[in-house]
Amino acid sequence: MISGVKDEMYTCLTVRCLVMTTRSENTVTIDQPVSKVHAALCNADYWAFNVAHLSPEPGQVHEFTAQDGGAEAVLYEVLPMDILPEAVRAMISQALKVKRVVKVAPLAEDGSSSINYTADVKGTPVDFQGDIAMSGDDSSTTLSYQNQIDVKIPFMGPAIEPKVGEALGELFNNEGALTDQWIKENL
Repeated sequence: MISGVKDEMYTCLTVRCLVMTTRSENTVTIDQPVSKVHAALCNADYWAFNVAHLSPEPGQVHEFTAQDGGAEAVLYEVLPMDILPEAVRAMISQALKVKRVVKVAPLAEDGSSSINYTADVKGTPVDFQGDIAMSGDDSSTTLSYQNQIDVKIPFMGPAIEPKVGEALGELFNNEGALTDQWIKENL
């Protein structure tokens, strides 16, 4: 079960590249203990389930490595057209192929962990990345996302980036629901 979504959008200037970057914040709450959510994120079977169900067109786990109480997953995913902002759909003819790398740190004694991800959208001037703070207790887990979205299209990029940020929020909510489902079925 997913609850408590918070989205805030703001734009900042990245001076060294003179590229506009949009930042977004999303919060996803999963009604599962933090230890189980962390265990899922450190499990290759979870990621296989995730990429098979996150989009109508399944993705694949390219590589998975469990490491020192954490994990790294390299995922090849497909973003469906219907989740994309209309302005982006007008410029592309098919679903977007994404290479996403997710790194999960070990779970601390206080039930917290850090996660970061990078994502490159193949064949487009779009990429996004973020840091996720995981916290929780024996009944629920909160994932607090800090995302950066770059659309490197002169004049249009800054207008499209917030819409991509909204789509990411929807994607992360869907991923939270899949995490809850996988835990119920497997842990």
